[in-house]
Amino acid sequence: MSNLRSAFNKFVARFVAPFVLTSFILLSGSAPTFAQSALRIAATVNEDMISLFDLNARMSVSIYLAKLPATNETRRRLAPQILRSLIDDNLRNQEAKRLGITVSKEELNAGIRAWEKRSGVARGGMASLAQRLGIDKSMIAEQIETGLLWRKTIGDLFLSTVQISDKEIDDILLEEISKKGQPEFLISEIFLPFDGAGKDREVNALADRLIQQIKAGAKFAAVARNFSQSPTASVGGSLGWNRLGHLPVELEQVIKQMGAGQISQPVRTHEGFYVLNLRQKRAIEPFVEKSSKPTMVSLYQIHFALPNNGSHTDTAAIMDKARDVSQQARNCTDMETLGKKVGSPLSGSTGKLAINQLSPKMLSVVNSLVVSQASQPITSGNGVIVMMVCERIDATVKKIDRATLRDKIRAKLIDERMNLSAIQFLRNLRRAAIVDVRL
Repeated sequence: MSNLRSAFNKFVARFVAPFVLTSFILLSGSAPTFAQSALRIAATVNEDMISLFDLNARMSVSIYLAKLPATNETRRRLAPQILRSLIDDNLRNQEAKRLGITVSKEELNAGIRAWEKRSGVARGGMASLAQRLGIDKSMIAEQIETGLLWRKTIGDLFLSTVQISDKEIDDILLEEISKKGQPEFLISEIFLPFDGAGKDREVNALADRLIQQIKAGAKFAAVARNFSQSPTASVGGSLGWNRLGHLPVELEQVIKQMGAGQISQPVRTHEGFYVLNLRQKRAIEPFVEKSSKPTMVSLYQIHFALPNNGSHTDTAAIMDKARDVSQQARNCTDMETLGKKVGSPLSGSTGKLAINQLSPKMLSVVNSLVVSQASQPITSGNGVIVMMVCERIDATVKKIDRATLRDKIRAKLIDERMNLSAIQFLRNLRRAAIVDVRL
């Protein structure tokens, strides 16, 4: 019970601000009732406690970063997945402690800076974000520290066991050369597991909700970092470049039907649901390397406002005007001239931006356009837009030799096997753990 008492004391020490709780916590009572509710145990993991306060703090950060609506319904749907993440984090921390693995202050500070950059938070802004959400900054720092501890743990346990033979590399190299010109796909994933009978419907509903939010503007990478239960969550769900034959059959069947920039519907497997984002598609070129930096584009859009409560006739008339503009525009100078005639303040140039900053819907449109080609009218919010790519700066391309390609193959194999080891090891920790969920 010493671990429970220690966790309780730690919680009391940092419980210094009112906090928005989920719908299963009663806020209508007095301050003592509020504190008692927050102190309720959500789960124990080998006698370590996870309180409702811990659960809600993690949910608040995740909802904010993924730009999801901060409603009770959102919290209710997310609670099982967030609690699973907290349980897994406890198991990771316990294993690191057992092995005597630690993170230095310098390593943690570097991890916090990297987290701020990935999350779109200003440098040094973690503390102000925590304050805005009504939680202690140490709760975010602990999550970051857990990630650092886990990477060290997996490295210490498994890196020395990964053996890549020259024959394996040779076989893959020959496959790369033989498949030149065939398609490969840049994919990101969100993986939501389900545990036990009857849980698949609830997880499927959560996947649907996340997809809706991504299509409404939430960033896929942010949602993946905060909700995916795959090792790829730490890199925004990125699976890198993959070709047919390298992914599970259920996922490949979906990927083959998708266009660049599209988000899949939930894909069911025997372990859970996947949400896939096909970011790019290209032909395999074994001895060509593209920069990891995204393609940059400069866009011009002409916006046509739709009237509030307008009739179908009104909407059809505006779509006709937009089609006329699309047919007339031959370059971005034309777009600017026509945009001034339309007169909408939402018309104009976007300036240069990374293509991965676009919403999935806009990305799909932009990927289909060549420079100076106007799009067909697209409904967007309370209006209709016509878009044109004024400039496209593709990632730098360079040729690589056989030795460099072999090194890349070796690095990818090591990464894949380390990820597989992490999945299997965490699964074993779960099976061996005594977990008591009390919600």
